[in-house]
Amino acid sequence: MLSLTPWVERLNALPGPAVQLAADVEAAQNAKAQPSRMLVLGRDPVEHQDMSNGAKHKVTPQVLLVTGIARRNLPMGNTDDELAGLRGPPIGSLMNWIPPGCDSAIKWKGGQLLSLKSHALFWVDVFTTEYWWKENET
Repeated sequence: MLSLTPWVERLNALPGPAVQLAADVEAAQNAKAQPSRMLVLGRDPVEHQDMSNGAKHKVTPQVLLVTGIARRNLPMGNTDDELAGLRGPPIGSLMNWIPPGCDSAIKWKGGQLLSLKSHALFWVDVFTTEYWWKENET
């Protein structure tokens, strides 16, 4: 199984708000402080290759980075982009990194608006990696 602890450690070495783990996307959107960055383990798609003595299973976990920023009115002409400033360093740090226990580098699959609430905007970036499930793992 994929452990997100090395991901949190890597991301917390970057400037900006501390990255925390969230149980699901809904919990990530309940962050009290803004800006916020939360990691959520997403889907675990599995493919298999038939072999003579069973099957070999390739797991491609999705990891979601939910970034939240406070909503506020900014004056016209303000070029500061808080969301881009919070998303850029983590994306750059994770792309092509191989987490412990994984067999391939992380791929960034893109991002999109997750929700726009009265107090905050939440954006989600999706990352994937791959590993082969080993029979002795529990």
